Amino acid sequence: MSQLLAQRYPEYAPRPVPKASPQIQKVKAAEAKAEAKPKVSEQGAQGIKKQSGYVASERGAQKSGVDYSKFDKIEDSDDEKLVPKQSLTLPMGLPRDAVSRQDYDNVWRALLQDKRLPFTPAPDLDQMWGYYKYGGMDEQALLDQACEVLGKFPCRLDPADWKAKTYTLTKKLEMESREDEARMWSIICILRFPDADAYYNQGVLLNKLCDKVKFGGATQVKLPALDAAQAKMVPVEQYCSLFSRAAVSFYRKSLKTDPKQRPAYINLIGSLERNEPANWYTDVHDLAITAVKHGIWYTKWQRPPHFVPSLPAKPFHDSKDFALSRALEENFPIIKAEFEAYMEKLANRKDWDDSDRTPGLGDVGNRPGALHDGGLRKSGKWQEVPLFTNCTQQHEYTEQFPETTRILQTHCADATGLAFCGGGDVIFSVLTPGTRLRPHCGPSNARLTCHLGIRVPRSCQQGCYIRVAAEEQRGWQEGRCLVFDDSFEHEVVFSEAETHEPYPGNRVVLLANFWHPDFSFKNDSEWRQKSDAMMATVDVETLPQTSIMKTPAQP
Repeated sequence: MSQLLAQRYPEYAPRPVPKASPQIQKVKAAEAKAEAKPKVSEQGAQGIKKQSGYVASERGAQKSGVDYSKFDKIEDSDDEKLVPKQSLTLPMGLPRDAVSRQDYDNVWRALLQDKRLPFTPAPDLDQMWGYYKYGGMDEQALLDQACEVLGKFPCRLDPADWKAKTYTLTKKLEMESREDEARMWSIICILRFPDADAYYNQGVLLNKLCDKVKFGGATQVKLPALDAAQAKMVPVEQYCSLFSRAAVSFYRKSLKTDPKQRPAYINLIGSLERNEPANWYTDVHDLAITAVKHGIWYTKWQRPPHFVPSLPAKPFHDSKDFALSRALEENFPIIKAEFEAYMEKLANRKDWDDSDRTPGLGDVGNRPGALHDGGLRKSGKWQEVPLFTNCTQQHEYTEQFPETTRILQTHCADATGLAFCGGGDVIFSVLTPGTRLRPHCGPSNARLTCHLGIRVPRSCQQGCYIRVAAEEQRGWQEGRCLVFDDSFEHEVVFSEAETHEPYPGNRVVLLANFWHPDFSFKNDSEWRQKSDAMMATVDVETLPQTSIMKTPAQP
């Protein structure tokens, strides 16, 4: 470089090189000496590297003992490729033909992945897409409202008006067995106005889907996924576990939003009782204690959905205090004889004889309005012979029991009247050995329950008993009535026979729910509204269905 500069610029004189300091000279001498040493073989070098932990860089310029080779494949930030963020297409207000299935599915994926929501099972997008593609204004409104939430558009209606219209659409879809679309309205409501009612409604819909599958009779069911291609068939138990846990999460969120939300306590406790997750019993009592602190109930043991605070309460009653139980005990031989004749008729019935139309025993939970009862059985078999249920007299059964029906109509008006008002049942309740009914509370404290023992093959000490609240367990006796308040927590156990014991046979009682003696609205079709106005208008799944109620008719 100095020579080139001197040729072009004759006047250029190179700068004199300064003499190195003694320290620099020492360093250079040491480096020269090191280079003069004989080279180590590659194998030896590897041994040195292994002992010292030092890996020489392929660049050969680093002498500090740091391994820079791991950075060789790192690109400069200037060379990094930018990944464009995929934007969500909101098909709001578009004609149906202009909305693709992918855009439709993406809306619900984005909506359900909102971090403000508890875990929410995916809806059946195949079914929802079908309803949308061939539906009307309601289906279009559902998609548009979801887009407005995702686009963070302000609500165009007054909040109260918007909630009322949304609830109407939700209820309409639920009545049409389109629970997934109803759930999506509920989700939109949560993201718009996250109040206790919105979380509660989602929990109700999830539990209803769970119960529909649980009592549907199938062993496997389709489990939807946000990616429709990943939907798969799963055992009913897995589906129910997933949906019940999700329902519990929404009920808890409702209570966190409003600790005085009575329906949420009722359904959360009911869901825990029916599904029995880990530590469920302790959880139920903790919730009940919290509810008592908020004035919802008086004791953790008595927690019915319909609650009349003014009624005196105790777990067990003396059967002698009621004309109903006295009449049943007096007529026990007649009632037992008719039941035995009925069972004998069923035993001798020929499958090929079409002329024999004797109705058989039904599984509890199968008839309309009794779905909740079916979830109470933990093990064994619970069957019934319904006489007065679902606001009516079951004539196909009462024809088999003419004298028992006469006795009930003549001496047990508080039982038949309650049944006609949709508040209770009169049935023969049949348990097989090995049956256990989970701890639970009845639907109302406006009634009591009487059990007349018809067949009692084992004593309380032998494992056939009922427990009510914290009272001592009690068994049944043939020909005697046991009267208790089923609004208190109770459970029934009929233990399996030991291998060395003969088969004990079924436990059978005539079960009759009847009006509480101090209740003021007996045989009034509006007894719920007049005694507990709040719960009369709330859709609580553990209450008997009110849709089939009618004005009491004379039997």
